[in-house]
Amino acid sequence: MRRLVRIAAWTAGVVVGLIVVAAGGIYVFVSSEGFRGRVESYAGSYAGRTTRIGDISIDWGSTAHVTLSNVEVANAEWGKEPHMLKAAQVDFDIRLWPLLKGDVVLPRLVLRKPEIAVEVSDKGQRNWSRGEAPVTKATVEAAKPEHRFETPLVGHIEITDGRVVYRDPRRKLELDGTIATATGKAGDQPTAELQLKGKLEGQPLTVHFVGGSALMLRETSQPYPLDLDVAFGATRFALKGTVQDPFQWTGANVELALSGPDLSDIFPLLGIPGPPTPPYSIHGKLDREDGVWKLHSSKWRVGESDLTGEVQIDERRKPKFLTARLTSKKLVFADLAPLVGAPPDRPGKVSPQQRKTQQQLEAAGDLFPNVPLKVERLRVMNADVTLDAARVIAPDYLPVQALSFRVLVDNGVATVKPLKLALVGSGSITGELGVDARNEVPRVRAVLTGSNMEFGMFFRNSRFFDTSRGKIRTHVRLAGSGKSLAQVMGNADGHIEVAFAEGSVSALMVSLASLQLFDALILYVTGDKRIPILCALGQLNFKNGVVTFDRTLLDTQKSVLHVTGTVSLRSQVVQVAVKADPKSFDLLNLHGPVYVVGKIREPAITFGRSFPIPTPAFGDAQSVPCQTLTRQIFSK
Repeated sequence: MRRLVRIAAWTAGVVVGLIVVAAGGIYVFVSSEGFRGRVESYAGSYAGRTTRIGDISIDWGSTAHVTLSNVEVANAEWGKEPHMLKAAQVDFDIRLWPLLKGDVVLPRLVLRKPEIAVEVSDKGQRNWSRGEAPVTKATVEAAKPEHRFETPLVGHIEITDGRVVYRDPRRKLELDGTIATATGKAGDQPTAELQLKGKLEGQPLTVHFVGGSALMLRETSQPYPLDLDVAFGATRFALKGTVQDPFQWTGANVELALSGPDLSDIFPLLGIPGPPTPPYSIHGKLDREDGVWKLHSSKWRVGESDLTGEVQIDERRKPKFLTARLTSKKLVFADLAPLVGAPPDRPGKVSPQQRKTQQQLEAAGDLFPNVPLKVERLRVMNADVTLDAARVIAPDYLPVQALSFRVLVDNGVATVKPLKLALVGSGSITGELGVDARNEVPRVRAVLTGSNMEFGMFFRNSRFFDTSRGKIRTHVRLAGSGKSLAQVMGNADGHIEVAFAEGSVSALMVSLASLQLFDALILYVTGDKRIPILCALGQLNFKNGVVTFDRTLLDTQKSVLHVTGTVSLRSQVVQVAVKADPKSFDLLNLHGPVYVVGKIREPAITFGRSFPIPTPAFGDAQSVPCQTLTRQIFSK
């Protein structure tokens, strides 16, 4: 938006500058024979460019009528357009006596076929900058209004067949459009209208702006109306309302509307590093005070989640500083998936790019998406963002009922601390996350602790819920580098510890896992039963993206299940064996481990015997020293 405002401001500055040049020409008028040459010289000094005027005519009086024909101001040598400014005719009336006090009063101004080129080179040079045109820059800085009452008083302005071009190859921005005035319905003030069409970073970009007349711009007692609509790809941005002083942006009554498939798409347009999201819409009031933009009374719809809150951007700080305080009465946990590059697990509630990612993951059998996280944008703006969601809707296997976090961004380093997920029951997951994006390859870390988590809540709405009880504790410490979640996990180092005691587990789950077929058949007919858990624990060691199971087991009254093997997070392939040691006699047992091999998303399960014929098993397994093993794996 700020680039578009700069275009409009620069366009107005050029027009005012042209008037000042003509007024200067009146002052340097000596004789009709050398008048045009002296005006061209004066205008060339002002613009810092070779200036040509085809013809000048003046009808003298207390209000002089001036007509300039075929006005041309040369562009920078590197510019693609031949002229920075070109107009078939500039026709205006100017009152001479107010000039003595420094006031520019134009009862009438007509621009016919004006062409304005605003360009930035691939080296960052600007065709209007101080270096490119020092006199222009200095004059515009000195003459530009800071308040609306300082603007030239223009009674009637008319622009016909105007053209504006904006090019910035470094930002892949190209705009080509029209600028004109139009008269509204009978009795209405004329309006200024700007229409631009082009591309930004390869995506189509259109801009449509309708503002009040030049007379309204000067009128201090009447709010200035504006109506801006911008379309960038599938993103829509609109401002509509009035501003008491558009130069200071005071007394604003402006509604902002922003929507699109992914909030991160706003970065090329607004320069704000928004997070990846499902399709969204945002509405609120836009205000500005002392260099701080404020979006207040805002309502957000992100996927199926609702949020409200305040957002501020402080332009006085370097880099700019964004503050957001958001709350949610309904947060759908799946809507957070795009934060790590994953698509929300909801058909019809994803953007086209997220749908494509989902299809690629399913086709490859992968779990971790290889989608760029674009965390390099954290270097652009510092931030302090909080979110408090009192109600979270999560899948049955993830019993999150509320969450809150605070994100601090400091010169490319983002820290999520504190992070708290309140679980159904009395459990919680707390800790912090970090992203260091100061280097080309970001570094990601996670330190999380789960405590007092109800085991049964992970089986909500399943046949195992009523027979699964107990408390779980866990600790996670992981770190990895990469530009996507797949790359980060593919070289992750760290460990995860899990412990469970004094609970119970579904007898059907144990019977199926240990292949005690007789028990499984009985339970299918008579219903599930509860088996007390003596101990369950495990340690997963991560080394350069390879996970090794260490002392991972489940100890029940019936058997001890041991898990061994590895998981390669780089190839996302599982090679795990589950072996059950029965503690007592079982009539039908396969006497072999179960192998889980294949892609993480859909591994294949095979038996450890060539001929899986069940035979009786005389079990003699012993219970494990649970407390000793738990202390050992949590001692790191």
